[in-house]
Amino acid sequence: MWTICRKELADHFSSTRFLILFCLILMVALVSTYLAAASVREALEGTSKPSQVFLLLFTTPFSEKFFSVAQFIAFFGPLLGIIMGFDAINRERQHRTLAKLVSQPIFRDAVINGKFLAGAFTISIALLSLLLLLSGIGLMAVGVVPGQEEIGRLVLYLIISIAYVSFWMGLAILFSILFRSLATSALASVALWIVFSFFIGLASDLVAGAFAPVKNPRDPEEIVANHRLAGAISLASPAVL
Repeated sequence: MWTICRKELADHFSSTRFLILFCLILMVALVSTYLAAASVREALEGTSKPSQVFLLLFTTPFSEKFFSVAQFIAFFGPLLGIIMGFDAINRERQHRTLAKLVSQPIFRDAVINGKFLAGAFTISIALLSLLLLLSGIGLMAVGVVPGQEEIGRLVLYLIISIAYVSFWMGLAILFSILFRSLATSALASVALWIVFSFFIGLASDLVAGAFAPVKNPRDPEEIVANHRLAGAISLASPAVL
């Protein structure tokens, strides 16, 4: 299994599509963090710095039409996992190397586990380097040193992000096992990502409006019930959860 893992690691880090997507995510995250840092620094001029201001760099969008870093990773991080996993098995079928691979004295599940571990390790390195780089930019731009609680929250966020992106990579690997065609497995993975990332939010508002409508906008109980139902339904989306 570890031999397969090392081989897949080399393939991932030399893959052009992985490098292009990671550079794209890095570029957008850098711009978002820099602009958010400028916005936070401007807002804090002449005032005492509140607690946990360093975390605002990752959670504050610099405009209403743009994502924060956390939102960007939540919505587009799955694409990184999907690209790394949608052809994990059926690519071996097309290149006629799967039969040679499973004919070796290894367990068949070691092939899948090795590919998944390699992908998870690659995702961990990518997200860790991204978080460290953004933290360095935030330190220079805002001039605020994060406290122990903020560092702990960033570490927890990193672990959750790795598990989140790895979850989508695992789904993509599953589709690569179920479908022989590379295009079919890629489309199935992307379609599932679109449904859970975008359509669930729209569906939650529609269902909440149907089962807990706000007939009187001045009635706080109706408004709270509507928002609670919409929030409960939106938890079906991994991005919200």
